[in-house]
Amino acid sequence: MIHILGYITWNVSPFIYEGEHFAIGWYGTLWTLGLLGMLITLLVTFKHDGVPSQFALITFMVSLVCVIFFSHFFQGLFYEWYYSPDNPWYFLGIDWDYRNYYFDHPWKFLDIAHGGFASHGGITAIMLLSCLYSKYMDLPKWWLSDRLLLGVAFVGFLVRVGNFINGEICGIPTSLPWGVLFADNQEPVHPTQVYEMLSYLMAASIGWRLYLKKNGGERNGLLSGVMLLIVFVFRIVIEFIKQPQMEIEQSWTLNMGQWLSLPFVVGGIYLIIYSSGHHKKI
Repeated sequence: MIHILGYITWNVSPFIYEGEHFAIGWYGTLWTLGLLGMLITLLVTFKHDGVPSQFALITFMVSLVCVIFFSHFFQGLFYEWYYSPDNPWYFLGIDWDYRNYYFDHPWKFLDIAHGGFASHGGITAIMLLSCLYSKYMDLPKWWLSDRLLLGVAFVGFLVRVGNFINGEICGIPTSLPWGVLFADNQEPVHPTQVYEMLSYLMAASIGWRLYLKKNGGERNGLLSGVMLLIVFVFRIVIEFIKQPQMEIEQSWTLNMGQWLSLPFVVGGIYLIIYSSGHHKKI
């Protein structure tokens, strides 16, 4: 609903279906659709490059496991810190009054059923996997990440749609006409989920255009570099108007999301430069 005062009220249920013993959520459904889109992307690009479809299926399954595990691991490692007055690091000589939930409960690193996924971890998994494939499958070094990130951008877009539906990862209060009043907020806020959705959409659009029209797929690392640069430059900027996800971030100049994004910005620039001298077909 759009109000005359100049903001949008969002009160959509996070569930597509909610029964007494069974429920289907928008977030999980959109994750699934995103992964299906990632599989289709691999099948299309591998066929375009003359790679057998069986190889695409195997790559998808390996990528799926790596992306989910690394995303959940990064969430636990970087985003689950909370204040603790007893200084749990005293025995190491560190004066820091914060604990990590996953350090206290390490088995939770494997508990992916209850969500908690950081996009930085998923992208890290893709880049590492591409390096491993190049070593053991005789592929150009960034050939696989160029194709995988085309699909991952679609996953990121749909995940942020799910965050918006759930009213998660919101921005700071705003008086702009597109401010959104979510159920858990007292006043309209920046729809930072939508801003990130647009960055993923831009990355996917430019990536596909380079791949299909500009022979970008032959410049190994170019697609990866361009998409990383778009997504994470936008991420750094958007984080300035996003609500802190942890208490520990409130006194920082840059928050956790921005610190984790900086290496990908540098990596994106490096890959664009690297690609200018690495033209190789498989």
